Amino acid sequence: MITTSTVSVEPAADVRRHPAAAGAEVSIRPAERGDAPAIDRLVAANVGPGLLLPRSSADILRHVSRFLVATRGGEVIGCGELAPLSKTMSEVRSLVVVAAERGGGIGSRLLAAVVAGGRRQGAARVCAFTHIPRAFVAQGFSIVPHTWLPEKIMTDCQACEWFRRCAQYAVVIELGGSRGRGPRRGSP
Repeated sequence: MITTSTVSVEPAADVRRHPAAAGAEVSIRPAERGDAPAIDRLVAANVGPGLLLPRSSADILRHVSRFLVATRGGEVIGCGELAPLSKTMSEVRSLVVVAAERGGGIGSRLLAAVVAGGRRQGAARVCAFTHIPRAFVAQGFSIVPHTWLPEKIMTDCQACEWFRRCAQYAVVIELGGSRGRGPRRGSP
């Protein structure tokens, strides 16, 4: 089973039409161990539609401390993970919002918070693989050839059934963090 995940911030129905959107404020916070089942359900619900790659419950539980969750009224309605790939690169994984809440900016807020976490951790670069690059580009990511992310290819892609047939966009943002050598000149 593939244990990595792609990212989806697909716009969907207008959140103003949903009663949940009119209620409590959305908050973004670090995930806790007790959030793992909700994250697991959210990821699993988005594998079938092709938005995310499958992840095991054990993998999510093992890495729950790397996740941020968006909550409304105590309910997890979105999540995203910052996973280290190397000393210089981290990856946004499993970024998704429940279908009923899409289109209201929650995914963009989660993405910004995950990237801010990468910056705080000193990551030089943050990447993602996504079917929908628009939200990433809006936050400063560049679309790059997959081969520009060898850390991702070596860590996850070679074991993926879609390797060499991947229809996702590779995106990367240079943070210039202290963990690596900073931004590379001449590349995104």
